Amino acid sequence: MDHDTRTYWEGLAERKLTLARCGDCRQWIHPPKGCCPACWSDNIGHEQPSGEATLFSYLVQPIAPGGAPTVVGWAELAEQPRLIVVAPILDATAETVRIGAKLTLEWTGDGPYFQPVFRQEAQS
Repeated sequence: MDHDTRTYWEGLAERKLTLARCGDCRQWIHPPKGCCPACWSDNIGHEQPSGEATLFSYLVQPIAPGGAPTVVGWAELAEQPRLIVVAPILDATAETVRIGAKLTLEWTGDGPYFQPVFRQEAQS
């Protein structure tokens, strides 16, 4: 945890996804940085995105024998193209995960820091 990431980590402790956002050009910045990569401003604030996302990419992470693999997704948040949060996709398998699927933000863990996870919406 440092000056640029402190607000992000403090948000996770409260089950809040708090991301950096430029106060000048309004670009979302994740992972957090001390200046905006779009306009180079150091006027960086923090806001909470909606939690709505689309699955941009994923990997299936194998684990020890006898356990189920974990699907880890690159969730592109609705607020901005290529605003990506990497997190597990709940109840997804290699057979059921779909690029482009709508995702919703949820939380797991028991503190002090909670982990953002996403759930893939049912296909209709």
